[in-house]
Amino acid sequence: MKTGWIVAAGAAVALGAAYIFTGTPQGSVTAINGLAMPVGTSGGVFMVTLDLQNDGAPVMLENVTSPSGATVSFMNPNQTGAMVIPGNDTAQLAMDGAHIMLRVAPGEFPEGSFQSLSLGVSDGSEVVTRILHKTPTGTMSGMDHSMGNGIDMLPSPKIALAGDPDVKADGFEVEITVENFEFVVVDGMAPHVDGQGHAHIYLNGVKLGRLYENRFEVGGLPAGEYDLTVALNSNDHRPYVSDGAPVAITYRFSL
Repeated sequence: MKTGWIVAAGAAVALGAAYIFTGTPQGSVTAINGLAMPVGTSGGVFMVTLDLQNDGAPVMLENVTSPSGATVSFMNPNQTGAMVIPGNDTAQLAMDGAHIMLRVAPGEFPEGSFQSLSLGVSDGSEVVTRILHKTPTGTMSGMDHSMGNGIDMLPSPKIALAGDPDVKADGFEVEITVENFEFVVVDGMAPHVDGQGHAHIYLNGVKLGRLYENRFEVGGLPAGEYDLTVALNSNDHRPYVSDGAPVAITYRFSL
């Protein structure tokens, strides 16, 4: 097993959606809280987010199709590794990580309506769900995770690994250390306070969730190459940045 780590300099909000059950194989992964949020003003391009629950062995997301007839594709900027959902763990397709882009003719997906999606999984199963068109409002509209909306404060927060994780195929624990930063649990969109917030965890670009303490566990993984990234974010979900880069650490390993 090879391991190594890289430190970057300085370093969905859910609405219920019903499942569509078909005759396709059903595996251990379920998808809920599917939202399609419009991108731009054309009325035909949407970013899709989903919450994923895996109650079995680790699997990879391989493809996405739309029984509704929309054009859909995975987007995972700056990532080359497989999109893995760890075993007995959760993951998200999220605005700030790997997600789905959906395209239809303008006007064919009005607000409040649904499109169906089918995710092809490496165990041969399909995850079929419905996606609600919901125009961002309130807390959703405030979650701009771009570097241009980042927080550059002095002294800058810092993040590091407490030590190399004991990486195992059936899961492992990661411990981080932080400086000039305090983990704070807040409800909804709390106002920004310099040096407060939480972390976001990504595995090959797939968001595993938010972190409010300095330890977390990663579920079982298949053989492959991985980048595990932990990035610091503010109470109002903006990224902390330093010298134009996210305050984040990436641990690179293989199984």
